[in-house]
Parts: sequence; C-alpha cells; structure tokens
Amino acid sequence: MKDFLLYASVVVLFLVCLLVVLIILMQRPSANAGMGSALGGGAAESVFGGESANVLSKMTTTLTVILFILSFGLYLGFVAREKKAATAIAPAAVTATKPATPEAPAATTPAATSATTPAAPTPAAPAAKAPEAPKAPAVPAAAK
Repeated sequence: MKDFLLYASVVVLFLVCLLVVLIILMQRPSANAGMGSALGGGAAESVFGGESANVLSKMTTTLTVILFILSFGLYLGFVAREKKAATAIAPAAVTATKPATPEAPAATTPAATSATTPAAPTPAAPAAKAPEAPKAPAVPAAAK
C-alpha cells in the first residue's frame, strides 16, 4: 500500500509540475512569447477577469509551495523505503557470512587465561637502519 501511495504521489507531482509551467506561461498575455499569446492574447483576462495578475500570482505561489512540499515528502518516503529494504536484507547477509563455531567453555576464554597467566615479555625491536640515499638514474649519452 505504501508503494502505491509513493507512486501515486509521483504522478501528482508530475501534474503539479505541468500546472506550474502552464500558469507561469499564462502570466505574460501581452507579450509576443508564451502561452498567453498562443491562446488569443488575453486568455487569462477572459478567464479570471481584470484581476488576472493577482489570481495567477497566487496560484503560482500556492502550486510552487505544493511542489516543494510534495517533492520533499517523496524524498523522505523513498529514503525510508530504501532503508527498510536494506535492513531486511542485512540480517540474512550477516548470518550467511558468519561461520558456525561451537561455544567454548568459560574457562578457556581469552579474558580468563590472561588473568591467570603472566604476559610473556616482548622481544626488543632491532635497531632501525638509516634509509639509504637513492642512486642517481643512469643518463644515456647524448647523440652527436
């Protein structure tokens, strides 16, 4: 059901994008470019009356806010969906890669053995030699 809502929201986002583009193009009815001139020059005025600039700007603002909220919501929805899919796969991968080992008795654990036996002294590290200077590469004789 969640996948259906996510993909339905993608369709709604696409429709809102188209509406924002159409509304923005209708805001220039007097110019020679844009959808306003293609629809007869005064399409916005004939639809919305004399206050078409106010109506179109309010619609642009509202649709743009809806566009950003819907985009951010879809981002969060798809990120949560991917995290859920990754956590569902992770436990199976961990159990498949971990080798099966029998449990050791408590007396032979490393913590128990280190408490009863003294640590062996570490051998002294040999003295480090000074690095040798790199030799100059052989240069071939220049041809005359």
